[in-house]
Amino acid sequence: MSFGVEELGDLPFIQEAGELLVRKGYGLSMDELLESWSEPFVVAGVKRARDAVIEGRLDETLNGMAPEQRILSFVVAALVVRATGNQYAIKRFALAEARRVEERLFRRIGSNRDDAAVLLGAIYSRILNMPLELAERAIGPERFEVSLGLGNYLSLSSSLDTSKWGIVNRVVDGGRVYMKLEDAARLLRSGIADRIERRVSSMEIPNPPAPIAEAAAKLSEEMVKARPSSTPTVVSVSREQYPPCIRSILKRLEAGENLPHSARFLLATFMVNIGMPIDDVIALFSRSPDFNERVTRYQVEHIAGLRGGKRYSVPACSKLIAQGLCVRDDTCDDIRNPLSYLRRRPAGTGGGGNGGTGTGRRRGRISEDEL
Repeated sequence: MSFGVEELGDLPFIQEAGELLVRKGYGLSMDELLESWSEPFVVAGVKRARDAVIEGRLDETLNGMAPEQRILSFVVAALVVRATGNQYAIKRFALAEARRVEERLFRRIGSNRDDAAVLLGAIYSRILNMPLELAERAIGPERFEVSLGLGNYLSLSSSLDTSKWGIVNRVVDGGRVYMKLEDAARLLRSGIADRIERRVSSMEIPNPPAPIAEAAAKLSEEMVKARPSSTPTVVSVSREQYPPCIRSILKRLEAGENLPHSARFLLATFMVNIGMPIDDVIALFSRSPDFNERVTRYQVEHIAGLRGGKRYSVPACSKLIAQGLCVRDDTCDDIRNPLSYLRRRPAGTGGGGNGGTGTGRRRGRISEDEL
């Protein structure tokens, strides 16, 4: 199928959207854009950049704009975000835009499932180059509508909670994973976000014009104010004393990677169990592109036993191996749990030749049952 005008308004990052603007007579040169800087689509674009990066969500008012105006506002927003020179901002922007695509798809599913299935298939095949096949199939009480190749499914679901998205919890037959439309729409998020991130990152703006530079500077300033400090204020163990798996996760976070649920759970349980304050654990996750302080606080407090009453233990090494999170080295010896690493390593030493100088102290309330 070919995308309609309304659909292109919701997929402003693809080539066909730019071609629509050309057909409608809109200039895409920087000079023409600057001449239109007071136009409503520019105001909407600057706000779009801010909402995506700071709030993590796009304003519903975009839905009331004409498709061409929505596309133009995306171009403006992308230019502003790129001009910040901040990869974290680009990742936040891409993820928020991908969420909007997902939300629009859910609305389509709610109004017409057949049309939504065709649209989903077109997005998968033409944007992600992943064939999504219509597949009416009933297994027991479950009814499935589409199927995706196993390799493509694993690629798109790698950062999702394995308790729902793990392949052991899915129906697989003939090398294809069967799903409902809602799951196919949710699964798109990471693929769309990656596509947008690559496009925005590849934009070259060596000398941003004053209006774009000013909008980017304002956005950068607001980012600094909005993001909590990622430096812990109080911690009983130095970073050099952390086990290799924890140090690896922290490096991935600092690089702006969107960690899978299993990695986030490991990091949160470890930090909670070594006595790091809740606010500092939350601050660690502020580098994640999909960071939402309210959601993160709820999850960390739940892990710490402040909500629900159950305090969660750190996963055992055997489970981390199965999840692909273990990066064991010769400093790990024969430990069975990351917390055991702290007991085995003398204070002031760290693994991997880091030469830590911390004065870590062990917390007596960590029971052997947790190790």
